[in-house]
Amino acid sequence: MVVDTIVYHPTLKKLIKYLDTTAGREKSFRLVQYLVRFLAFHAATRGSSELAKLFKALQGHAAFIRKGLRFLKPLNHVQDAAKAFDNKLSDSIIRSTVVLKNLAYVGYLSLDSIAWFKLAGLVSNKTFPKAPKYANWFWFVGLVAGLVNDLRKISVTSSKLQSLDEKDSEKSKAIELENYKATKRLVWDSFDFFIVLNNLKFLNYDEGAVGLAGTITSIFGVQDTWNNTKI
Repeated sequence: MVVDTIVYHPTLKKLIKYLDTTAGREKSFRLVQYLVRFLAFHAATRGSSELAKLFKALQGHAAFIRKGLRFLKPLNHVQDAAKAFDNKLSDSIIRSTVVLKNLAYVGYLSLDSIAWFKLAGLVSNKTFPKAPKYANWFWFVGLVAGLVNDLRKISVTSSKLQSLDEKDSEKSKAIELENYKATKRLVWDSFDFFIVLNNLKFLNYDEGAVGLAGTITSIFGVQDTWNNTKI
């Protein structure tokens, strides 16, 4: 009975379903990648060089696996960009920023795949030496579009809430949820923007700060994917 209770517990069933998806595994490895990056920095500052090396090795392995899991993911963003472009009823700013964000992510993830080929030994390290830099520039553009999108959604939902009748509680709750999601996404994109600014050398924070920012956004990613997992 105890075994059955554990095996058939809804949380375990959801965890299995979550890990059975490419998105679930990719988000989990991203969390590992940034968490050990954060831990490696603090281990090094405390003189634990062996532990720092272990965390660095784990970071490299997690990054390699993640890049493999994201192979051909640009196709998802091409489709999302096309759907947003065809949605003529959407707010013009929201629509255009969604299209721009997804097209930027097509460039970012396509160039990031080159790094995976290099790590796998399929492409020489001397090939496309500036690919990581251009990938970060595409990520930068995508995040700028995302931040504008987030701010526009917050503005639109806030205006809707102000114009609503107090009696319309159901509609009010739905719009409040949209506002909450847009605000959360704004925080999420802001932390990722902090990371890319460091990657492009506009900021020069240490590995610990970048690792912490990545850990926070990775938790957001895991949380969203978990909430979208149906059993």
